[in-house]
Amino acid sequence: MLGIGQSKQTIGLDIGSHSIKAVELKAKKGKEQEFSLKKIGYELLPPDAIVEGTIIDSAAVVETIKMIFDENKISNKNVAISISGNSVIIKKISLPSMQSDELAESIIWEAKHNIPYPYEETNVDYAVLKPPDYSESQNLDILLVAAKKDKIANYSNVIAQSRKNLNAIEVDVFALQNAVEVNYPEIFDSKTIAVINLGANITNVIIIENGIPQLFRDLSVGGSFFTENLSKDLSISFDEAEKLIKGLPVQDIQADQYKTVLNMNIQNLIDEIEKTFSFYEAGEKTGKKIDFVFLSGGLSKLKDLQNSFEQKFKIKTELLNPFKKIEYDEKNFDSIYFDELYTLFGVAAGLAIRKTEK
Repeated sequence: MLGIGQSKQTIGLDIGSHSIKAVELKAKKGKEQEFSLKKIGYELLPPDAIVEGTIIDSAAVVETIKMIFDENKISNKNVAISISGNSVIIKKISLPSMQSDELAESIIWEAKHNIPYPYEETNVDYAVLKPPDYSESQNLDILLVAAKKDKIANYSNVIAQSRKNLNAIEVDVFALQNAVEVNYPEIFDSKTIAVINLGANITNVIIIENGIPQLFRDLSVGGSFFTENLSKDLSISFDEAEKLIKGLPVQDIQADQYKTVLNMNIQNLIDEIEKTFSFYEAGEKTGKKIDFVFLSGGLSKLKDLQNSFEQKFKIKTELLNPFKKIEYDEKNFDSIYFDELYTLFGVAAGLAIRKTEK
């Protein structure tokens, strides 16, 4: 998306608020949707290097990118990154069927009327969606994506400064969609699924119906908010609150104290997700329902979170494993990536999977 092409082999580089993740895959010859893992890397960022999706300390981000490439011996300099947050707008619109040149002109008009920012300040891209099986409409369903130019510049500058080649800018939710499509093809093609990526500052939500994206949300809630609330409500340090989130004991904090505060935060998150699900299910087609939920991101492994989702929504909920069908040689990689950290790599793996544009 967003008008930047891609070469055949690209590093998926997920620049998050808390850490940076890198994934390099190799596609199998003659098998478009089958991959093996070549390289993987993970590095924490200094606190406040990225705040609410904006890179504040570019030097720290540049050094962390260089560190990932150097320490994991990644020689490929071509990278794909992704962005999200309130500087990124995704709209699903419907237009009458028309020729491609007319469509391009119509997209400009639609963008000017559907984006809450001046058109000149944004980069706009679009994709024509395959119609769902139940649709008899002759109209074209269009996915309209716009991102503020200053947001793109903010991220592309650190790629240039780290001496890497920016080959693609994607949106987080579409990278997650790629990861699900390759690793869970049966569910992806036949079910309505929600993918919820619980990051440090933003929770990305995408609802996909029989392989077609239908609804997108970026919620201003994430792991950092849980940690801040625990720190404030229990009168402990931020570091101690992070320990509790990770399931580690903290002196003078009883389990029932922690659980009470944590459950309040989980309920607030679920309330926001419920609004998104309700909006989708109240759409133009009656009888819509979500069949499956995938949880991804750093907060997704929080104890009892998966059960809380299943109890609230009565929907099968599973942690997204972006390496479920990716081949890798266990001798070449630290097992921590696949046993403990795998939920962090949904976006990075999805960027590396991203379809090649000829």
